[in-house]
Amino acid sequence: MKHRSFGDFVDKKKRDSIRQLRIIKKILEKHGMRVDSFLDTNEMHDPYVFCYNPNRDSGFDGIRIYKVGSNLAFRIQKESKTHPYGAAYTLPIESMFNDFLSDDGTDEAKAGKKIIEAVNKEVKKFFERSLEAERDDRKQGIENNAGGSVLVRTTGTDYSSLIYNKG
Repeated sequence: MKHRSFGDFVDKKKRDSIRQLRIIKKILEKHGMRVDSFLDTNEMHDPYVFCYNPNRDSGFDGIRIYKVGSNLAFRIQKESKTHPYGAAYTLPIESMFNDFLSDDGTDEAKAGKKIIEAVNKEVKKFFERSLEAERDDRKQGIENNAGGSVLVRTTGTDYSSLIYNKG
């Protein structure tokens, strides 16, 4: 009986994650999405792919798709190489696959094709809903600020707390 080290186990998990993320990248690219790969294990980060937001009016550039335990997840990210922020959303591929298999006796090949479509729809729907929410927030801000004040929208990091008064 061959004993494996914990390092071997972690390396296998990382290789499996990279393989799955490459598949997600191919799925999204096949459907016209622009995706960058950050799967190089020599870097000081966990592997991920970055899917660019197709909506230019949005306040963020895209989403980071990465592996958390046995699940795939994604989070908003301002730029492809910055850290993500906000809530994490899961891409429950395994449960989707099982649901498709249990639906009307679909075989594995058909369920796989349905997964490809479902992942693409899920990501595109997220971008669309995010843009709608941002537009609603802007509209609400303008309506609430009808008294004549100036409404300023900023993007990026707020460094105002780092400014000191040297008087």
